Amino acid sequence: MGKFVKWLFLISIILLTIILVMPDDEPVKNKDLDLYLKNLKKDTKRKIEQRYNGSTQDQKNCVNTLGQGVYKDKSLSWKLDNCNVPK
Repeated sequence: MGKFVKWLFLISIILLTIILVMPDDEPVKNKDLDLYLKNLKKDTKRKIEQRYNGSTQDQKNCVNTLGQGVYKDKSLSWKLDNCNVPK
């Protein structure tokens, strides 16, 4: 009985130590990184829109057709690639 209590106490101390040492799951906020990612998304979106605007009417019709069918959930970039719009 005494060994059982000692082992139980030892295991509980080890588990408590592990819990206290584990890092928090909260992400670290980095304003510069957030700003960079925001600008990167805007730049990517702008390039895709320019690519669409520079396409021929047939290619735009193709993109619009893909946007209404089973591929409606695909990205605009994917639709442009499949309609052979040059990058």
